[in-house]
Amino acid sequence: MMNRRQALQAMMGALGLASTAQVFGARVLFGDVPAHTIRPVLTDSEVKLLDEVAETILPETPDSPGAKAAKVGEFMQEMVSAYYDLLDQQIFLNGLATFQQRVTERYSASFLSVSASQRKEFLLTLEQDSDATYYQMIKQLAVWGYFSSEVGVKQALRFAPIPGRYDGQVKIEPGTTAWANIGGV
Repeated sequence: MMNRRQALQAMMGALGLASTAQVFGARVLFGDVPAHTIRPVLTDSEVKLLDEVAETILPETPDSPGAKAAKVGEFMQEMVSAYYDLLDQQIFLNGLATFQQRVTERYSASFLSVSASQRKEFLLTLEQDSDATYYQMIKQLAVWGYFSSEVGVKQALRFAPIPGRYDGQVKIEPGTTAWANIGGV
């Protein structure tokens, strides 16, 4: 017999899996990408670059750590390597190369070498560029990776492991058939 906590965990797991499946299709649901066969498509230097880009998008504040603390670059590596199809991987990799090229053209230096204000300025220009779909991919993964990490959930968001209040003394009238119709609703 399943207790309430197990039932909620199973339900939330199923909902989470279903919503993830919309993004990554049946590959996530049926696990057709075993972890031991995933070949990383990003180099260590690209993961480091993505960490810095994500940190520029989601910087450390006095109240919460930034994207680097959440290891968002590693999250992007995992998602692009394991769940992007070959076409999307190529768009992402070509976009990353274009990103680095545009930074170098603009500042005569790499993204890692320019100042924080120049990084922010550059990313804001990409926000306005409708041809920079690769940047939207990077930004979406950065936000997703951060807010689904333990750091993002517990320190940046208002983490409530059990939302609502617990009332162990609810009076149930005789004849009540289900917990959902307590209070006549």
